[in-house]
Amino acid sequence: MKIKNKKKAQDLLFKKHKIDNNSLEDVSEYIEVNSSDDVSQKIPVKNSRLSSDEIEDNLMEIYSDDGSLPDFKTIKIKKKRGFFLSLIYFLLVIGLISLAVYFVFNYFKNNKDASSVLELNIVAPEKVVLGEDFFYEIEYKNISNYNLNNVKIEINYPENFILSEIYSIDPFSENKIWHLDNLAARIGGKIKIRGKIINQEGLNNLLSIKTSYNINGISSDFSKENFNSVTVSSLPFQFSEDYFSTVLVGEEYPLKININDFPVDKMKEFIINFSGSELISLVDNNKLENSATSSGILIEKIDNNNYKIKLEEEGDLSLNFKYKVASKLNEQEPLIWKLKYLDENNKEFIFLEKQLLLEVIKSDLHLNISINDQSSDFPVNFGERLNYVIKYSNKGDKNMKDLVIMAVLDSDFLNWNSVDDLNKGKISRQTISWTFREVPELKELAPGQSGEIDFSIAVSDFKKFDVGEKLEIKSYAQFSVGNIEDFGDDSERLTDNRSNIILNNLNSNLTIKESVLYFDEDNIPVGSGPLPPVVGEKTTFRYYWSIKNSLHELNDVKIELSLPSYVIWDDNFNISAGNLRFDNNENKVVWLINRWPVGIDEITAEFNVGIIPTSAEYNKIIILSSGSDLSAKDIETGAIIIKKTDVKTSKLEDDVIAGFSNDGRVR
Repeated sequence: MKIKNKKKAQDLLFKKHKIDNNSLEDVSEYIEVNSSDDVSQKIPVKNSRLSSDEIEDNLMEIYSDDGSLPDFKTIKIKKKRGFFLSLIYFLLVIGLISLAVYFVFNYFKNNKDASSVLELNIVAPEKVVLGEDFFYEIEYKNISNYNLNNVKIEINYPENFILSEIYSIDPFSENKIWHLDNLAARIGGKIKIRGKIINQEGLNNLLSIKTSYNINGISSDFSKENFNSVTVSSLPFQFSEDYFSTVLVGEEYPLKININDFPVDKMKEFIINFSGSELISLVDNNKLENSATSSGILIEKIDNNNYKIKLEEEGDLSLNFKYKVASKLNEQEPLIWKLKYLDENNKEFIFLEKQLLLEVIKSDLHLNISINDQSSDFPVNFGERLNYVIKYSNKGDKNMKDLVIMAVLDSDFLNWNSVDDLNKGKISRQTISWTFREVPELKELAPGQSGEIDFSIAVSDFKKFDVGEKLEIKSYAQFSVGNIEDFGDDSERLTDNRSNIILNNLNSNLTIKESVLYFDEDNIPVGSGPLPPVVGEKTTFRYYWSIKNSLHELNDVKIELSLPSYVIWDDNFNISAGNLRFDNNENKVVWLINRWPVGIDEITAEFNVGIIPTSAEYNKIIILSSGSDLSAKDIETGAIIIKKTDVKTSKLEDDVIAGFSNDGRVR
């Protein structure tokens, strides 16, 4: 229904409901009319008096529709909102909006660690080899339905990390800060960083990444930090050191450092640095003996404590230094040597550090003991023979008479029945002693006079041992002088009467057994073809490796077998652990086991090989194997354990059944 005359409608409604206009002026009332089509009209009321007929006539003038009058049964009278009511309404709306923003803000703030809208993952290897290139892969994604603004990823590299290259669509600032103005909802990407770590073996290298961003509609910034750790698992070279762990004040002693198979492809030069006690000094090192197998290794002296090693090609390096202790203030003094790498900015990266504790002796009789030509600690194997040398020298100014020299070998793992001593020293309670009766020179030792005593003993074969037994051999020498009263007040110069101590830890009990068979232990043929072998015909054999280990965990276990050129690989093998492959170029079988934990006593491998003898080999015994080489790193002792098997021939030395009809000669 349409209103034709609004003014008349106002007057009509005013009269019909007899509303006082004066009161309306004070309270600002109005009349709301609901028509039949549910359209409401709010009409201010004015004071007027009309009869019912006049009202009806006026209504006909006001409204026009289908000829009928609107329904005025429903008339609502409402008050207008006052100022205070409007203000309250306004504040309520503002409060609700603020509350919503507060809850949204706190949702993101309180949940930023558990379910951050910017998801970040760092993918990297857990372990790397020193100097070997690897990748950090940083994956980021906006997992929310909101746009993220001012996204920043700041990378703090490990202290010993050397950056090579960054792969990213968006540029980096100072190679460490990645910035994006806007990251849309459900959008992500990847950053790849290539580099290497130069650090000591076993140390962790921590990468931290801090991310920050803000969300549309929220002024506050959000941030989060992620971490990743990479460990240097191993050094790509071998090293050893030999030195006198017990030194006499004022005497010069050698220190030999051997470095083998240094990887030139990872590092072409490094610095060897010496530090430690101020009482220890390097002497006469202007010309170092360089017994490198390659002429491409150069040594440059920087100062008396620093030497630069330059490598043009891979080789073995042997450095011979000399040192001495000026005086005795402490029982032991430290001598530290380090290997350092310098980057293009001359920043130092230490990748090897060794501390030598030297026991200082102030005595007129200098005594030193060595084992297998080494005067310092080193690990040994069960069953290994130890060759001892005791050197003695009178460094004083008086004769020493009736000397007694003793070797103390403290261990439960020595075979005392295997002692080989040309001087026939007396054995008692893990001690061998010599007097002038066994060594005539000990009757009287003049100033400057010296001598040595040699003997050997074998480490016991592996046996079950009791809890509490130390898996080590502790060796040292000591002396006594028969005419101590002749020294008077100078007798204190003989109170330090012991030599250096050598500690030999026992390696894990690692053994390998290799068999070449035609018939297995159950007398079932595992080979094929004629036996003995026949010229022009193929005969196959089955190789068996059985490797046992106890005591310690092993890493980097490798077994290699170089086959003669005429032995054919049959590509038929079975292994219980690790990875076995055949190198066609070198005709070599290689079996690798990265980690061998304690509790697994034995691992096995077997494979087939074949031969087709030629007429040149007629009536000859053919060599099938020159022996397999086994190497493994003992985690406890740090030693590289090396074993080798015997030569195997077509005679099949391990096959009892085949021996009845086979002498190994080609027919």
